Amino acid sequence: MQSIIILENLRSAYNVGTIIRTADALGYTVWCVGYTPSPFFDTKVAKTSLGAEHHVSIKHFSTMQECKNALPTQFTLIAAEITPDSTPLQAFIDRRKEKNLTAMAIVFGNEVRGVEPETLKMVDCVVHIPML
Repeated sequence: MQSIIILENLRSAYNVGTIIRTADALGYTVWCVGYTPSPFFDTKVAKTSLGAEHHVSIKHFSTMQECKNALPTQFTLIAAEITPDSTPLQAFIDRRKEKNLTAMAIVFGNEVRGVEPETLKMVDCVVHIPML
């Protein structure tokens, strides 16, 4: 399965580093968008990723539109966000298996504001993780 984690305007270099480290464990690619800190320019990201930045394919885009344009056509673009129309994660997983969706790009937004409204209009679906 091919997967890309897209980080849109994350503030925390430490969050970015942790996500890169997790992506390394999962074999995912990381694309940074907007002002998301990069491990190549921010030592805090590199410190938290503990060297994973050398093993994970990382790209940076100025805008989400530029990022989307670089996405291969076989990818399903997903936003991780709570909206009135978002799909619970388990329902999405079940549907994904039925439709045999294997290539995914998942957008995670800013820690406070979430995924940008313009980005939500670009994605194929919005998924949320129900909390107990």
